[in-house]
Amino acid sequence: MASISIWMIHGLADLKKEFAMDAIERMSVRTMLISDVHLGNKHAQAKEFLQFLVGFAPETVYIVGDFIDGWKINSGWHWCESCDAIIDHLIALAESQTKIFYMPGNHDSFLRNPAFRSILPGKLPEFEVANEFVFESLSGYRFLVTHGDRFDFFETRVQWVSKAAGRIYGNCLSLNGYLHRLLPRRHGNPYGFCAHLKDRVKRGVRFISNFENQIMRHAQVRACHGVICGHIHTPDIVHSSSKLYCNTGDWMENCTGLVEHHDGNIELVSRYSSNRNLCLTDATQGHVSAGEGISELKDQFSEDVSRNGLFA
Repeated sequence: MASISIWMIHGLADLKKEFAMDAIERMSVRTMLISDVHLGNKHAQAKEFLQFLVGFAPETVYIVGDFIDGWKINSGWHWCESCDAIIDHLIALAESQTKIFYMPGNHDSFLRNPAFRSILPGKLPEFEVANEFVFESLSGYRFLVTHGDRFDFFETRVQWVSKAAGRIYGNCLSLNGYLHRLLPRRHGNPYGFCAHLKDRVKRGVRFISNFENQIMRHAQVRACHGVICGHIHTPDIVHSSSKLYCNTGDWMENCTGLVEHHDGNIELVSRYSSNRNLCLTDATQGHVSAGEGISELKDQFSEDVSRNGLFA
């Protein structure tokens, strides 16, 4: 499967002249996985995400958390026409029998509350909402899909640090965007410097939280071959003999998402950098079964939790 440039054809003819989208030709894909869109945040690249979203006709969509930025509701809330168009398109997808699974993150954790979901307008289609789901790829690989904040030390133990850092980082995004607008050529990533900065900071978070190892261990307990998550705004595909890990990235600094094609190829589609591909052979051939050693892992996991806690 050749790499895709969804951003070609001049933003899908400027979304068929600003949101008149019925005539857009969409690429049929088996699965789409996206996270960290942060609708409601003024730095969310909502129009760019809409271009990505309407460029595909997925059978299943996984929204992997932080789709809505609830932290901005009381301060700095920004909702644009593109945000409305995104919601309308998702509703249209659900009404056309596309399955949509929603995993809340730390910024939209209010959706983890069933009482809150019960007061949502009845006309909205029903999305399945849970902290995690298991996605089985065409090639038979089982992926644990979850946002990832439950495996982040700062979010689970000292969230005030995360919120304080978020306010400082918001100012950095504003400065980065302002300087980008001053440049004579403005075709690149408006938050490119912040993407680099956040990657450096999140490396420290991943080290302190032991993020990837914790989430991979949980996936193994769930009898999964690998993990697909978001949260850390660092798009990635890691496939080795000991790890199968994908991060969907985000739609603030990086503008990336995962799609699974009908041939089983999983592609990390990026607006500002090269696309990356994960080509998986049949899970039953030449690969250790996800269930192999699970009982031992569960025993070890239970022992670790009782001794150190889940996020030690």
